[in-house]
Amino acid sequence: MKKLIAGSWSSGSFDPDKFGKALLLFHNAPMSGGASPSQIVFSRPTRDLLPAHRRSFAPEWQQAAELLEKRAQHAKELQIQHFNRSAHPLPPLVIGHSVLIQDHKTKRWFTPGIIVEVGPFRDYLVKTPAGRLFRRNRRFLRVISPRIPQPQPPASASTTTTPFQRSDPAPPTSLSPSLRRSRRLAAKIAS
Repeated sequence: MKKLIAGSWSSGSFDPDKFGKALLLFHNAPMSGGASPSQIVFSRPTRDLLPAHRRSFAPEWQQAAELLEKRAQHAKELQIQHFNRSAHPLPPLVIGHSVLIQDHKTKRWFTPGIIVEVGPFRDYLVKTPAGRLFRRNRRFLRVISPRIPQPQPPASASTTTTPFQRSDPAPPTSLSPSLRRSRRLAAKIAS
């Protein structure tokens, strides 16, 4: 529309007649569904300034409205399928979660913070260790997973071991083939 308005200026003044003709052509241009805006409103194409044969506006030359609607519906379904391939809802966060904030310029996750407030529209107030407050959408927050301690096997009364004492027999002293050192450096020094 801005291009239509800019093109309607001639000799330093706005020409409404030129703008009206451009608007008529714009309304007759077909959209993605196959029908033009004027064809959707009037159920038929309207005449414009482009030369056309008088029979080109006859009903047998025009596509049926159902066909255009089916084509538009099919295009909309393809858009939905394409969006749903990668879209998935993110789990909500609660107050006290440790998160990383994504920098909108570099797209890197390096500002840590803690959720201090949960908003109604998936927005969260995050407080950084420096004391700054950021309000961010859920997509720009990543949960920092806390390290879960590994469960220790229960100590039986019959075996008492210290933390540095092995209960299994010592491994053989000969080196296995998988633990050998590389000889590349020794070969380079020798030559």
